[in-house]
Amino acid sequence: MKKALVFIMMITITAGVAFAQVSEKKLSKAEKKAARKEKEEKQLQQIIALLHSQHWALEANTLYDRRNQSYQINPTTNFVIVKGESGAIQLSFNQVIGWNGVGGITLEGKVLDYEVNLGKKGNAPQVTLRFQGNAGVGSARIFLTVNSSGQATARYTGDQGQRITFAGQLVSLENSRVYKGMSLF
Repeated sequence: MKKALVFIMMITITAGVAFAQVSEKKLSKAEKKAARKEKEEKQLQQIIALLHSQHWALEANTLYDRRNQSYQINPTTNFVIVKGESGAIQLSFNQVIGWNGVGGITLEGKVLDYEVNLGKKGNAPQVTLRFQGNAGVGSARIFLTVNSSGQATARYTGDQGQRITFAGQLVSLENSRVYKGMSLF
């Protein structure tokens, strides 16, 4: 009888400890979720501040053409930069001779009509701007969308219907590692 009583007590204690561990795990999952949500909100606020500062670079690692075909590209030499009222767009392909010295073309110019749209809560911030190229190259519209982790897409639409989309990471100019080639335009 004593053995049965000791056995029942051990099972009860073991079950109590197991139940306490399960409740602790559920609590820690909720805490993890809250911490993750808080971190995403903080990152989103930093992204919004970066967009309002107008000193950012989109380091593109994927390029989409007008038919939505994707090409993997080097983020160091493919980018969209906004630096106050000036900006640059560079498109470059490895092992191709280009006008800019790094296998492509670099357009520099003025940033006009810069507008940040936050939309409703939970939506990704968007920037709409007009880019006026130097030397009479023409103007273009750029539509930028960024999520809370800094992943961004910039859709470039030119005057004559040219369309390309840059996709990559949005970073501040201080943290950017882009290499700008010569600008002939």
